Amino acid sequence: MANINKYGGTWRIFEKEILYQGELHINYDNRVIALEILLPASEGIPFPRPPYKGKIPYICGTLFSGAKILLYDCFTGKEHAHVMQYTQQIIYAKYAFLGLAVNSIEEIRFTKAIFDFGDIIAWSDLCNYKWEFAEDGGSNLIWVHKEPVKFKLSENLEITFSPSQGSIGGDMFEKEIKAKQHISIEFTYKNATPWESVMEDALSIQYLIGLGVNQKVEIDNAQYCHSSIYIELPKADVISEKVYRPVDMVFGTGKIEHTRNMKQYDCLYTLSNIKGSNTFIRWHENYSMLKPVLDLYFTAFSHTAGTPEMLFLNLTQALETYHARFIIDDAKAYSDRVDKLVDSFCNGNSNIEHWKNFLLDDGQKKNTHSIYLRSRLADLVFANGALPFWPNRCLPVQYIRKVVDTRNYYTHYNPAKLDKAFTKVELPWVNCNLLALLEYHLLILMGFDTDEVRKKTVEKISQIDDAYQIQEHTHDIER
Repeated sequence: MANINKYGGTWRIFEKEILYQGELHINYDNRVIALEILLPASEGIPFPRPPYKGKIPYICGTLFSGAKILLYDCFTGKEHAHVMQYTQQIIYAKYAFLGLAVNSIEEIRFTKAIFDFGDIIAWSDLCNYKWEFAEDGGSNLIWVHKEPVKFKLSENLEITFSPSQGSIGGDMFEKEIKAKQHISIEFTYKNATPWESVMEDALSIQYLIGLGVNQKVEIDNAQYCHSSIYIELPKADVISEKVYRPVDMVFGTGKIEHTRNMKQYDCLYTLSNIKGSNTFIRWHENYSMLKPVLDLYFTAFSHTAGTPEMLFLNLTQALETYHARFIIDDAKAYSDRVDKLVDSFCNGNSNIEHWKNFLLDDGQKKNTHSIYLRSRLADLVFANGALPFWPNRCLPVQYIRKVVDTRNYYTHYNPAKLDKAFTKVELPWVNCNLLALLEYHLLILMGFDTDEVRKKTVEKISQIDDAYQIQEHTHDIER
C-alpha cells in the first residue's frame, strides 16, 4: 500500500495575495507532491478560474497544525469545474521544504544542504560494523568510523563526507534487531545559493560516485539550512550565536531506484582512491563540459535507454562528444595530431603507414570540415598509444568499422547495411565494450595512472568477451 500523507491548510500561490483552501498529498514511495486546491463558486462567479496555469515558481502553505511548508518548482495539472459549486485544480511540486516560508523568490536561497545518497558505505570506506569478541566467549557489535573527509571545490562551496551511525532499531528483547549507518554529504555555501545550483552541485557528486560504483546514484533523502531558520545559543555574557538548524525536505521528482551496495573490489575507484589527490578539483573544473557525456553514459544504468539499440546510439554519441570536447574538434588540426601521435608511437619503425591509416582513413584525408566518427573512435581506441581496447572477436580496425556501420544502420536506415552491422544478440556485449572504453578515458581525465587504468580496462574487455563466448555459444564439455 502506497505511503501517502494528506495535509490540509491554506495556500498563498506565488504572487497572489488571496489565500486558497487546499489539501496537500505526498506520496513518499513514488515521490509525488500534489496540491489539490478548491475554488468555491458564487452567484457572481459560477465558473471560478484558478489563479495560474502552467509553471508556478513557489507556493507558501500554512497547515491547519500551524506548520509552514514551501512548495517549489511547481506546475499545474488537471483542472475540473463543477458549475455553481467549485473548481478543482491539481498542482504538482518538485520540492517541498518543511518549515520554510518566504515572501519572494529571491529569498529561496540556501547556505547548506545535506544529502544521503543511499548505500555508498563500502565506496566511502568511512565506517563499518564489526564483531569484537569478549573474554566471556560472547561478542559485541562495534561501530568503527573514520574522520569526515572535506573538499573545497570553489571559493563558495565546500563538501564534507561524514559517517553517521544511525539508529539501532526494534525492541532490544526481540530475536532480531537492525543496526544502521549511512554517509551524509554536506554542501556548505559561503554565499546563499539558489536551489537549482545546489541540485546541480549534488548531481555532479552523484555522477562522480556513480562512475565509481557503476550505477546511477540517487538521493535517498535530504535536509536544508536557510537563514530564516536558526536557534540562538549563548556565546558570551551578552553575545549569542546563530546556529542554523537543518530541516527535512521532500522530493516530488518521481520514483527512484535506490543505490545498491557495491563491494570495493567491484568499484572503478573509491573515496579512498581519490581523497588524497586533485581528482575532485579536476572533476569540478571539467564537469560542465563533461555533463552531456555523463548524461549519455548513465542511461546505461537507468531505464531511460529502453533498448540495447538506443543504448548503443547513446554510447557512440557519448564517445563522439567526449572526443570533440576533450581531445580535438578541428578536422584540419586532426591530421597534424595523427602525424605527431604515430611518429612518437612508432619511433621510426616500419608501422607508420599502418597506424596512420588506422587513425586517418582515405575519406578523412579528403575532409577538412569535420572529423568522421570512425576517426574519433580510432583515436579513442589508440589512446595516445596506450591501446587499452583490443576485443577478442576481431581487430580494432574491423571492430570500429562495424561500430560505425551499426550506428549508420540505425540512424540512416538502409536494409543493405544490415549485414555490416552488429546483430541484436551482439549489441548488449558491444555496449559493455563501449562503456569500458568510455570509462578508460573518463578515468584518465580524472588523473588516474594510465598504466593501472589500461590494465584494468584490458582485463574488463577480456572478461566481457569471454562471457559473450560462454553465454552465446554451445560448448561441449568432455568428461
